Amino acid sequence: MKPEHPKTEIRPFEETLHGRKMLDNYRWLETAGEERTAWIDQQNKLVDSLVLDDSKRADFTKRFDELFNYDRTGFPLATLSRIFYWKIKCGEKHASLYTRSWPVGEEQLLIDIDKFTEQGNVSLSRYSPTRDGKLLSYSLSKDGSDWVHLYILNVDTGEILDEIPRLVYTWTCWLPDNSGFIYSRSTDPENLSKNNMRVFFHKLGDDWRNDKVILGNDLSETDIPNAMAISHDGHHLIIEVEHGLTLNELFYTDLSADELTAKSITGDHAGLYYANIYKGVLYVRTSNKAPNYRVCRVDLDGAVPLWDEWKTIVPEGDDALLDFNVIGDRIFIRRSVDVVTHTFIHSLDGTEIGELHYPGVGDGSLPYGEEEVDAVFVYYCSSFQPNETYQYDIKRNELSRFTESCLKINTDDYITEQVFFRSFDGTAVPMFVIRRRDIKLDGSNPVILTGYGGFSYSRLPYFSSPVVFWLEQGGIYAIANLRGGGEYGENWHQAGMLDKKQNVFDDFIAAGEALTGERPVRLAGENDFSVRRYSSREHLGISGGSNGGLLTGAALVQRPDLWAAVISDVPLLDMLRFHLTQGGKFWMSEYGNPDNPEDFEWLLSYSPYHNVKDDSNFPPILLKTSLHDDRGTDSLHAFKMAAKLQAASASDNPILLRTMTNVGHGAGRTTQMNVDEQTEIFLFMVKHLM
Repeated sequence: MKPEHPKTEIRPFEETLHGRKMLDNYRWLETAGEERTAWIDQQNKLVDSLVLDDSKRADFTKRFDELFNYDRTGFPLATLSRIFYWKIKCGEKHASLYTRSWPVGEEQLLIDIDKFTEQGNVSLSRYSPTRDGKLLSYSLSKDGSDWVHLYILNVDTGEILDEIPRLVYTWTCWLPDNSGFIYSRSTDPENLSKNNMRVFFHKLGDDWRNDKVILGNDLSETDIPNAMAISHDGHHLIIEVEHGLTLNELFYTDLSADELTAKSITGDHAGLYYANIYKGVLYVRTSNKAPNYRVCRVDLDGAVPLWDEWKTIVPEGDDALLDFNVIGDRIFIRRSVDVVTHTFIHSLDGTEIGELHYPGVGDGSLPYGEEEVDAVFVYYCSSFQPNETYQYDIKRNELSRFTESCLKINTDDYITEQVFFRSFDGTAVPMFVIRRRDIKLDGSNPVILTGYGGFSYSRLPYFSSPVVFWLEQGGIYAIANLRGGGEYGENWHQAGMLDKKQNVFDDFIAAGEALTGERPVRLAGENDFSVRRYSSREHLGISGGSNGGLLTGAALVQRPDLWAAVISDVPLLDMLRFHLTQGGKFWMSEYGNPDNPEDFEWLLSYSPYHNVKDDSNFPPILLKTSLHDDRGTDSLHAFKMAAKLQAASASDNPILLRTMTNVGHGAGRTTQMNVDEQTEIFLFMVKHLM
């Protein structure tokens, strides 16, 4: 029986874009007001009645409470005297910040997040200690907003020394003498619609309104500048400027000069750059002339480190160089070898001398710590192993467990296998399939397929409590490593961006067909392709968030027949208007500019909102959004898409919209919110896939 979806008033809005007449019947849902609020309430009540009113709800909630509500500790930041780390204990809403002297010392609660409960849903965002561990900058976010309030804390006394309000997309880079820091903020922090980001020097105790600009007066509103690295002698500063989110540029500032100015050291050499300063030497990872990335170095002798002086010491290889760090007279290079993490060790001249071996096949970090300390840390996780921190002895190349997860999973019951399938143009695409060992591949298994495919982001094997829950229910979880990601370097990324974005959707649809046995696959380590029927169309669901929400939205409208259930979380769906919201303008380098006629055509060709066809047999759909999402995936996308899908559907399946009112793009969720949200998601998936 077809559910009674809330009635959504049609208010035609017509405009001409690049010579085309465009009709938007639900433009009014973009503007807050009493009518929209009432409509949101009706949509939420429908979700309550069709999803939460389920006999399995209590059992699901109980298990998710066990999977989320346990003691866990974050990755420690090591200074010369102490370490800092977040920790959340069983029963707590949010993580608090702790510290202790290193290598020995008692744990001290530094920032008790529970003290902010009277201010609402407040959570810890970023934090950054000085090298000696005596001062700490930290920022707090309300309701998961990207806009934060920055505080400067005296670690020994607990005194707040300074505050700067209304910051976004920024972090602090401390001067070695603790006299101040470099940071970024908008010149008009009260105006959310403007970017106007600048890099400032702030001296402790001064009024932040009078801070000196180092860089930014010539930047555009789509540029995001931030301090990236500062030398330990306090003389050399490297600033990055993100031109959108797919290109950046490096600037150099001599902090010992009387007048602080920034000069570009990459200029018109387009690419992605990440810089590290170690013992007076600048090391840079770059995609320029190296789609799989290379590492260069140049001495910092007081002169501007010009491009033509850079020397390649780790050349581009066959595998993508994901990131690097220089510590303990070693260069650590983290590569994706067919989407499996490997960290190789190089001497300072670039010669490879070994490998850091993680506890298993999963995702491990690079070593991090100060130059002068012995406490160097890495983290490791896998599909079934929660994040754990290890202390790393650089000289011995040995790991020892520093923190151990109290959440125990019987890893012997499960298996992660990597398969490759061919997309519609013949491109081989990898996919991880996570399942119980005893499951029969007879096409009857419920499967959730996810992916991302954008912004050079790599989907490596990682631990997820919801995935564990799904496996316990007898389900299979699949992660497709689509073009647009960074798994195979910048060429792989560029093959799924701008006018090639359709490749991402094609890869995802092909992944679905591979899981249903309609497209052959090859197991990693084998040569031959064969059919493996993990599932069928009646049991195959898809889920994705943010850019992944765009992915599932496009897959829905392009192949509604292939999926048995669809979740699109904090998505982009109206690709002609994504650039008009707060963070959306930064994404035009990835998607294109709808105000450009050429870009407009390819965006229109796949924009999910504009490609909904009337009288379609849509599967069950759950759209999720948040009123406090200021990342750029404004709730307008989910609102308008829900209205349009509900009006166009010819099936009896529910098309649901859940709006959360006190969280952001992903941050700000309390432990209980996570439990409730995942309970709802999997009640929906179990109902329609099993």
